[in-house]
Amino acid sequence: MCLRLTYAEALLWKTQASQLVADAKAKSASIPCDPLFGTNPRLSSLVSEIDGIKKRHGLLIERALIFAINKLPDWEARRDEKIPIAGSWLKLDCLAFNATSGKLYVFECKRGHGSFDSDKIKAIDRRLDSIGSSIVAYATSKGWRFASSDIFILSFYGAKWKSKYPIYDRHSVARLFEPCVGSFLSTYIDHIETVVTGTYSGEFRDPIDVGRGETIFDLVIPTREKPWPDLMFTDKGVDFVASQSGA
Repeated sequence: MCLRLTYAEALLWKTQASQLVADAKAKSASIPCDPLFGTNPRLSSLVSEIDGIKKRHGLLIERALIFAINKLPDWEARRDEKIPIAGSWLKLDCLAFNATSGKLYVFECKRGHGSFDSDKIKAIDRRLDSIGSSIVAYATSKGWRFASSDIFILSFYGAKWKSKYPIYDRHSVARLFEPCVGSFLSTYIDHIETVVTGTYSGEFRDPIDVGRGETIFDLVIPTREKPWPDLMFTDKGVDFVASQSGA
């Protein structure tokens, strides 16, 4: 199974990686200098920017994963689906359904770098318990003919904690879908990391050589001569291939 991106789609995802930094910088510009850093306003801005990037980072990876799943035959994936629970509504992080196999996945997405305290861990499990008690009725009401439903946690960077639910990372989650999904996700995460690190490598007294590794997204540029190729992700990696549209 392969996952094919058009060149235009690859450009869009590359732009979103850069926008991650730009949005954080714009937000930081409106935040007053923290009193702790009164003699060094740039340091105050830097702290705010990095915090903003970290908050947006997980959501961007989440959107990329949903995009990749929707590229697969028979799969439909959604973010922020609302389901009724005990007279209220609960928003799911991610939901994926395969109309052919009948597999229904509901999963909580976490950036997965660092650790959670015990209250946070209990809250995650309680939230998933509530989802588990209502997801079958909800899926039935949508007319989905599902054979099985599974609830799990996706920890992108692999942090683990004691939970009653399985915890997957950006590599192992590919087993639930297709290897090409893992290939795309890992390549894109690598690209985001190098964009962010490259942006801030000169913020120190002595510029740091970040050893920025090139990904295929670095080769995706809007000035490339047309016709543009597609990007093909497989379990072996990614490469440019002839476009199916010829655009």
